[in-house]
Amino acid sequence: MFIFQKKYLIAFFSILLICCMFLFYIIFLYKNDRIELLSLPILLVEENKEETENYFAYDISELYDGNPWKEEWNIKTLPVFYNTELRNRKKKNIDKREKIQSKIKVLEQIAKKFGVTNRNTMLYDTWNVFLENKDYSFQMNFYQDILLIKFKKFVELPFIYEKESKEQAEKVISYFIDTYKDCFDWKEAEKALYCWYDIYGEKYFSLYAYKKGNTLEEELLNYHFNRAYLMIGEKNEIRAIFFRKTDLSEKIGEYPIITTEQAQQLLQSQTYISVLGNTFSQNMTLVKTELVYRDSIYDSIFMPYYKFFVQLPEIEENGLHHYDVYYIPAVQEQYLKFD
Repeated sequence: MFIFQKKYLIAFFSILLICCMFLFYIIFLYKNDRIELLSLPILLVEENKEETENYFAYDISELYDGNPWKEEWNIKTLPVFYNTELRNRKKKNIDKREKIQSKIKVLEQIAKKFGVTNRNTMLYDTWNVFLENKDYSFQMNFYQDILLIKFKKFVELPFIYEKESKEQAEKVISYFIDTYKDCFDWKEAEKALYCWYDIYGEKYFSLYAYKKGNTLEEELLNYHFNRAYLMIGEKNEIRAIFFRKTDLSEKIGEYPIITTEQAQQLLQSQTYISVLGNTFSQNMTLVKTELVYRDSIYDSIFMPYYKFFVQLPEIEENGLHHYDVYYIPAVQEQYLKFD
């Protein structure tokens, strides 16, 4: 009888010990997460008046940009970063020689990937540094993370590119990825085709590629901050590449984000940034939603926003619809301060 009771007593205390340890870890982790959230800095929501966006299309389905985000990702947190280049630009005592040397280092690293191993020509002007040889020109602005690579001998595509064809445009991006992804240290890359119309109804494709991420978060970040744009000439050739690899070394923190439904509620309550300066009204038709990073050279921080496309009531003479966009910060409101 004693042996029987002792056996069950040991089992009881073992289970109790496991439960206590489990409870301790839950409380400990919750406490740490709570402390981390409370210590996050308040973010300033800026209304950038330097840029504007106009969108036209015969139907909203024709407006696409390769953004990989999908609502079913159900991301709970996203990182926010300082715009390091802008912070450096605002510093009064910038060592220009140090800035030049850092840009030269980037140019040399990329140039080496293209087979350029010696400094044929190194040039400077007020805003840019250039590295050139007979085949290439590599140009980088002192205060932007954008590198322009010009092919002095244009790269002829091995097939005819029909600029009006979506399939052909994607084929060009695939060719670029296969040929040049190693030059940008991309193990794998994704296509990002951007379709847009001008006010006269002319349809255009902009061709982008970006480094494939290992996680959903990386995929979204690389789409915005580690990508290339192709400049295609009239005679079926690649003329230049604009490569952007943004400095994200100054991370502010991981912030909890709201859902699309919560963002729509804020849109209804007039808590938004309007690019065209229009006031959102109940009779406007919401036609598309994206999760994006506002990442212009004027933004002091890079933070996620929901981007709502709204169809305006007027229709152009050629049948085009006009779309306005409204930005809602995706970060939870308690971490925000509006400008």
